[in-house]
Amino acid sequence: MTAPLWRRVLAEGGALKLANLVTLARGLLVLPIFALLAAGQDLAALAVYGLAASTDLIDGWLARRSGRASAFGAQLDAAVDNVFSLGILGFLILAYPGIAERHPIALAMLFGGPLAYLAASWLLRRRFLMFHFWSAKAGAVLLFCLWPLMALTGSEAWLPAAAILVAFSRLEQVLYILRGGQDLDAAHGLSPPSPAFQMKE
Repeated sequence: MTAPLWRRVLAEGGALKLANLVTLARGLLVLPIFALLAAGQDLAALAVYGLAASTDLIDGWLARRSGRASAFGAQLDAAVDNVFSLGILGFLILAYPGIAERHPIALAMLFGGPLAYLAASWLLRRRFLMFHFWSAKAGAVLLFCLWPLMALTGSEAWLPAAAILVAFSRLEQVLYILRGGQDLDAAHGLSPPSPAFQMKE
């Protein structure tokens, strides 16, 4: 009998998995960030955001250090990252009124591009392929650092820069799929196509 999803998340492999709890915390912290922004507490919201974003580094480290990295943990991490990424869109709209009117194309590329890519990967390979290209890693880092960078520098130029990098990464991944590539750990889109699927947390 298959264990319920909540039990798999909390006690993957039969024992409490701290890495999964840290991953879930990132998703749950979206709500207090929104609440603080709605209350006009932008600085406090940004502080909680920094804590939430840092969990993306901590969960993988915990999983590897404990020897419990798994395909399920990687899928959970990717799912929560997608939720958190959509949260970032809401955070920016609340923190910077009018930003959607000032940067509609950049926002569409940054937040709509990844969704369009997932649809493309499903249509091309009947599965959601999330490659660990260097461009994808750089794009994820810039996306998660986007709000703090804008707050620290007072510049919205980071937004189009992040959009261009993320759009390039998604295009690179589509081209890799079209070349027959399926190795999730390939370094870039010009890597030799490989049928080997790998999952990382």
